[in-house]
Amino acid sequence: MASEFRRPGPRSALRRTLATLALTAAYATSVFGEGAPSAESRLAGRAAPDIPLRLADGRTMRLSELADGKPLLITFFYRRCTGVCTPLLAWVRDAVRKAGGLGVDYRVLALSFDDADTIDDLRAQARVTRVLDSPHWSFAVTEQEALAQITGALDFWYRPDPATGQIDHPALVAALDQGRVVRTMLGAPDVSERLQGLLAELRGAFIPYYRLPHQTPFACVSFDSSTGETRLHWGLMLLVLPALTAAVAAYVLFFLGAKRRRMVEAQNGRTGASPVWSCAAS
Repeated sequence: MASEFRRPGPRSALRRTLATLALTAAYATSVFGEGAPSAESRLAGRAAPDIPLRLADGRTMRLSELADGKPLLITFFYRRCTGVCTPLLAWVRDAVRKAGGLGVDYRVLALSFDDADTIDDLRAQARVTRVLDSPHWSFAVTEQEALAQITGALDFWYRPDPATGQIDHPALVAALDQGRVVRTMLGAPDVSERLQGLLAELRGAFIPYYRLPHQTPFACVSFDSSTGETRLHWGLMLLVLPALTAAVAAYVLFFLGAKRRRMVEAQNGRTGASPVWSCAAS
């Protein structure tokens, strides 16, 4: 059984808790089902096995060695995939380029889950993704036992589809830090924007809010990854409106009640009448 790995040395609380990344293509409901808990919350803190890897350049090393003391972004693919694999890698590539910090704040690993993939296949996929010359992008294969360990730890499933000859699977990127899952995220139509926000957080930006796919209909704040700004969202009104309505209603009732008392007192003053108090005889 592969052992867990942990990076020695102190890390700031921000880096420990905010180092992140992940996404999945728009297969969220088919992967986890309606009403199932989000992978973002289910996998957070889970230990990742320190599996052996064989890289596209022929080197062999363990996952912890590849991370080299930095957070690691992991995504899964296979070379002959005609579905989401190449678009997924392109999303990650574009978000990484826009966010910056690759090699300084984190590294990226694309791990094949097809035992038919060779070193040449890894290099071909890296070339198609246009990251073949990037020293901080790694494409790798691993042995079947190790693959079962890492896919099990990250809840990544795959199964052959005899009808198409393809391998059915979700699209997944997971962020590891200190040998544990920091965050994973199900894909959505705004996946590129969300990925850029996560990468900004990985570099130290404070992101106060994450939208959970299929679970968060509105937000109180939003993060603009292009400017690094956090803004109030219209959803905040849905939180404030009930309290505001209650406060206005209380004020109106108090105002009307006070006005009515003043009218009664004024009327009594004009007629010379005084309030009549009565009590039961003792």
